[in-house]
Amino acid sequence: MTRLGGKEISPHYYFLYRFLWRILDWIFPPRCGGCGQADTRWCHTCNQKVVRIIEPLCHICGKPLEASGTCLECQTHPPHYAGLRSWGRYNQNLRLAIHRLKYRGDISLGDVLSVPMIEMLKELPWKIDLVSPVPIGLVRRAKRGYNQSALLAFPIALKMGIDYQPKSIIKIRDTTSQVGLSKEQRKENVMGAFRSDERWVKDRVVLVVDDVVTSGATIEACARSLKEANAAEVYGLTLARAWC
Repeated sequence: MTRLGGKEISPHYYFLYRFLWRILDWIFPPRCGGCGQADTRWCHTCNQKVVRIIEPLCHICGKPLEASGTCLECQTHPPHYAGLRSWGRYNQNLRLAIHRLKYRGDISLGDVLSVPMIEMLKELPWKIDLVSPVPIGLVRRAKRGYNQSALLAFPIALKMGIDYQPKSIIKIRDTTSQVGLSKEQRKENVMGAFRSDERWVKDRVVLVVDDVVTSGATIEACARSLKEANAAEVYGLTLARAWC
């Protein structure tokens, strides 16, 4: 049974959660986050256009390879996470939908875009104890009013019956946007930006959820903080993947 902040939540809560979004769709008819089609938050056509990130992949970081195995970078500099996977490439209509979720306040997209992430997680052999979104800084949270990663992570935890704890990772300093930074600049930008709470993560397998991964620097920084707090293992799952 899922726990939210230590309190048990009924397994039926996920269906109620989705039902409430459908009621809101009826009251406030949505438009597709990718193409603007009326009466749907994410249409079949946009879903079909997503370029899936599929095998062969690096077993650890999830980068596409010519043959399954471990990429050279993960061999020479193993990350603190045990695995990272993403649903689709960060381009075309998926990119537009994520921008609407992230910057234009279309929070309903968090529910519908979490669905393919849930289906993906079901196919992975990971045994997860706790789901945590990548946190955002106080300044960005105050400006935006919500954390887009939490809008993806929460329904994943509900559907999968996994504990959800958004406070297991906290951002202890604000960082500049990662957009436009090189791979090394991204690493430096988020280095030491996160801290994890041992009370929630000790000896547990934690899934870190984010909207987009580019260099993997943010997921790695979160994973480092979790391992320092004695998490047993860390995995990462994102909706999309871009490359820098």
